[in-house]
Amino acid sequence: MAGRGRGRSRGILDAVLTTPGGLIAKAEESELIPDNDPAEKAIKSAAVAEENSINSPTPGEGDGGGHPTLSLNDIKSILEDSRTYSEQNDVKRVLVCARNFVRTESDVKVLASLIYNKCLEDAALAKRGSEICDGLTSIEVGNTKFRNCILSLVQTDYKERNELLEKNPARFGGFLAFLCEIFGIMRTATNEVFKPLINPLFDCLNLVLGPDSSGDGDDSDDKPIKGSSDFVINEDVCETFTVQLQCIGRLLDEHAEDQMKELMNRIRTGIIISKSSPRVRCCLLEVVETYARGWEMANNDTTKFYCDMVVEIMSGLVL
Repeated sequence: MAGRGRGRSRGILDAVLTTPGGLIAKAEESELIPDNDPAEKAIKSAAVAEENSINSPTPGEGDGGGHPTLSLNDIKSILEDSRTYSEQNDVKRVLVCARNFVRTESDVKVLASLIYNKCLEDAALAKRGSEICDGLTSIEVGNTKFRNCILSLVQTDYKERNELLEKNPARFGGFLAFLCEIFGIMRTATNEVFKPLINPLFDCLNLVLGPDSSGDGDDSDDKPIKGSSDFVINEDVCETFTVQLQCIGRLLDEHAEDQMKELMNRIRTGIIISKSSPRVRCCLLEVVETYARGWEMANNDTTKFYCDMVVEIMSGLVL
């Protein structure tokens, strides 16, 4: 819905360690944990080895004897549990679990795949998932680094982006959200934006708006928007597009101003002549207004207007 996602903190680690949801480790809460909850059992196992993990931070030394304390099933139960991706959970505790699982290069790849695929199942998990990935960048075994594994997974889906959007829009929306969040949080060793992600980001953002007509062989200025009017933008993907672009738009604009101008022209075109739904055009208009404000957050009245308008559209009051 319009307005969702504003004001979200991008801090990775909380000032005070918290352990709710999928990462409960407080002894006094043990009575509240169902005996048949595999995620909580796995967390308890990792918690026992937490002190050893801190003293011996090398992956694979979780129990102090050179053997991980978490099995593949344990780490799956943790990372496939949506509660693990709650913003109230501390990334440090996920790191402890990861170190108590990873022993081989293959384990690093499994760890990356579990987190990545969980985020793509639900775009709402992308923000916290990207923060978890950023917190696990120290994980590596041999020549296999966790960050490289994540980027390799992103690259694979990027290459299949057209087919992904066509056959599985929900997964594409998760992929787009994760890619945007990774760009927003990932930095190089010199604390600079990870520029190799800029062009793929614009490719995916433009794909949401439909096929680009620039390569159709017609150089005439009389038809600058040829083909755009026949494309129907997916509503849910467009919502993800709107939320994410409002979050990283300023950063993209600073590093690729010309590409951002081209994207905005395509968004305006989609609003004016697209056959897409009123909900889509409402989301796109919100992006244009955010761009016109220099990516500043909207005031309460503007936010309320868009939220109310989308509710009315989805209720069938606006056609």
